[in-house]
Amino acid sequence: MSWQWVDVEDYLRFLHDELHVSNQALYAHRRLVAELWQRFPTPGDWLQVPPEQRPVIQYGLVGEFRYIVYWAWATKFCVSDGPEVEERRKDMLAYFHARPKGSMVKIAIALGLLEEPDVAYLCGDRDWIANPVARHVFLVGKPMRQFSETDIAWAPKIRPGDKRYGVHTLRDLRFRFGYTTTAGKVTKRTSFDECTDHPRWGTVAGDYRDHLVRSMARDYYVRKAGNAIQHFFRWLDAHGHPDAAALDRIDFLALFDYLGHRDDGTEFSAKYLESRLSYIKGFFEWGEGVHPFFPRDFARRWPQDSYARVHSESMVEASTGDGLAFDDPDFPEIMTHAIYHYRPANDKEALCRAFWLIIASCPIRESLLLNLQAENAMLPLPNVPQAFGIYTPYEGLEKARHRHGHFPILDRMGIEAVQFLQKRAHDQQFRPLWNERAEASYVHLFQRSEKPWRLNEVATNRFFDQVAASIGHPDKKGKAHAYRHYLITHIALKTGDMDLARLAAGHHNLAMTQRYVRSNLSRHALLFAMIRRYEEGTLAGRFIWRLFELMASDDTEPTALIQALASDEVTLEEFLSRFGVPSPTGVGRCMVEGACEFEARCLSCHHFLMGKGDAPNAMRTLARLVDHMAAMIRGSRDFSYDNPKAQGLATQSVLLTEMIRHLGYSENQITVAIQTHLGVGGGA
Repeated sequence: MSWQWVDVEDYLRFLHDELHVSNQALYAHRRLVAELWQRFPTPGDWLQVPPEQRPVIQYGLVGEFRYIVYWAWATKFCVSDGPEVEERRKDMLAYFHARPKGSMVKIAIALGLLEEPDVAYLCGDRDWIANPVARHVFLVGKPMRQFSETDIAWAPKIRPGDKRYGVHTLRDLRFRFGYTTTAGKVTKRTSFDECTDHPRWGTVAGDYRDHLVRSMARDYYVRKAGNAIQHFFRWLDAHGHPDAAALDRIDFLALFDYLGHRDDGTEFSAKYLESRLSYIKGFFEWGEGVHPFFPRDFARRWPQDSYARVHSESMVEASTGDGLAFDDPDFPEIMTHAIYHYRPANDKEALCRAFWLIIASCPIRESLLLNLQAENAMLPLPNVPQAFGIYTPYEGLEKARHRHGHFPILDRMGIEAVQFLQKRAHDQQFRPLWNERAEASYVHLFQRSEKPWRLNEVATNRFFDQVAASIGHPDKKGKAHAYRHYLITHIALKTGDMDLARLAAGHHNLAMTQRYVRSNLSRHALLFAMIRRYEEGTLAGRFIWRLFELMASDDTEPTALIQALASDEVTLEEFLSRFGVPSPTGVGRCMVEGACEFEARCLSCHHFLMGKGDAPNAMRTLARLVDHMAAMIRGSRDFSYDNPKAQGLATQSVLLTEMIRHLGYSENQITVAIQTHLGVGGGA
């Protein structure tokens, strides 16, 4: 294409009418253009010179920069159709970089490329960003309001090496001005990025990442897979392998050992190792027979027996470990009290305080809460309208992908915190913000008026640590997920219904919920509840002591029987009818599972349990035992307590008397009851 310089009179008119250049300065511009034309008769001549070598043409204090910019705009040099437009933009960018002091702001305003909201913000305290934005809108030939994703992608090229101006900065500006619902997001370099940059294996890593993205793998999986593959590549490099095609069983076992240890030689947990290995295995299964990097008979070479052993150890760790639960049973209430009475110094602290009050009141996942919508975030529970729960219509926000699910709010302070946040969002009139997980735009419950536009985990954890340190507990284990453990445990404890606890937790299966009540904190809570029932005198019998021993052991599962016994919602009568059978003695219940192996020696059996409601029958049985003993004494010439039968009667009488006494009856009450059953003076 043959380019022509624009008429000098049109240029001078633009300077006078739009930029308000004085007549004296216009003369200098006229002489400048004449000199430019003399040295470069056509734009083609000027373009033949590499941008960084083009001479600065100046007349007095006036340079050629403004004329070149006006010429490029008037001729649509950077925005005309055709595949060559990208090369022309690159040429103009290179010219701009060679003239770093050339200001574009006033020209962009005059050309209508910077709108009033842009100007008011950019020309204030943030004038450093005004010129990059002006150059950007000029380069693509449209205001920021009209930018496409392709236009936005030019941002890193506007100021190479300056991280302050990039795609995320431009998106933030467009969101701030109300041109979009998508805010900027700083993209950090990931492990997968490191893998794709590998000089030999970068292509296969890139292909696998593309496969995961096409398969709609969650960000969490892609991130973890990238980390595992990065360590695998390091191991290959360290051992001098050209690829993975020749790896055999011995090599894989060496890889297992490498992935299972930290740099200082200490071992990772089996759960962590299994996670890493599962990502490596998935990588190999994807590439087998498709890419020459992988062995063709991977299944034969992979040490499945060793992998299965790691998996088994991982399952044991998961079932017996505390995970992320609190390690101090008193710490949750101490922290909740401190957070409730904390006085925020600013809006960010107020958000953090509200976040933790909800976390301490509701078994919701942290990530869901931080991404929650403000509208209808809290609704009455479907079957209990007087109670409230956290609600979201977006299944992508929740780890288990529940939609329309409710997480119950168990404390008034959580309800008040949600109400505070909803009122704040309404008062501040936030604009909808795009959420990638939900794939929707909405006002967020924890939205902010400045970057970062939403509260994040870094801020909430920092606030938690700050409050913990202020009350003298800087090193306690447990944060948001620990509260989830704590609340789910107490739902199971209060109701005795594990399925209800599962629903409150949002778990698909009961097995996951049962893991939550295996922690030491849960075990202690159940044990204390059982002790309370014993101390209140509602239970007696050796079975309760057997339970105490079991719950004190780390190997004991908190079974449905134990949870029900600890529950306030399950009455003693309901518990005994659900888990016990009538004792052969006619008093109390036998808690044995299966056939009795103790020949009805109930009162001394560790399966025997009786409640306060059994006291009248116990009194009658005790009276009968006393009567039998009296009859034996009367009918024997040489009665002795060494007689086995007499010993049995005496032992049962003593045991039953102690149990009745534990249920709250005095010696006198027991004596009167026996005399009543036997008749006054009868047989005593």
